[in-house]
Amino acid sequence: MKKLSTISLFIFGVVVTAILTASLIYYQNNKGVAQVSNSSQISSLVQNTLNKLKSSGVILNMTEISKHNNANDCWMLINNKVYEITSYFGKHPGGSRTMASTCGTDATAAYSTKDPSAQSSSSRIAHSSNAQNLLSEYYLGDFNQTVK
Repeated sequence: MKKLSTISLFIFGVVVTAILTASLIYYQNNKGVAQVSNSSQISSLVQNTLNKLKSSGVILNMTEISKHNNANDCWMLINNKVYEITSYFGKHPGGSRTMASTCGTDATAAYSTKDPSAQSSSSRIAHSSNAQNLLSEYYLGDFNQTVK
């Protein structure tokens, strides 16, 4: 009986340690990420970004996009359209790391294949129409467009 209790206690300890470790990893991956809960907040954040860009006449080219290359300031190019997706971190079903690797890049292949390391769009696993609609909320402008 003592042996069974010892084994049970050991298994319990392993399970608790695994849960705490997973929670800590999740927390570390998502800390410092702004959480936005609704469409009007998203529109407001994107509009604020556009207003800042208008005052400086920024051109939405790869030089500008590449400056926004982390989870706290993330732009990406998808199908020749520029998106500011910073506020979507922490909500993506694939996790924040999925998006973080494509910040500041042409993410067309990654978006088209649902593979953040994809180099081409040849194996298409399309995002849902819901994802397409959601992405439109983060739209800043067309590639090489001067923001006015």
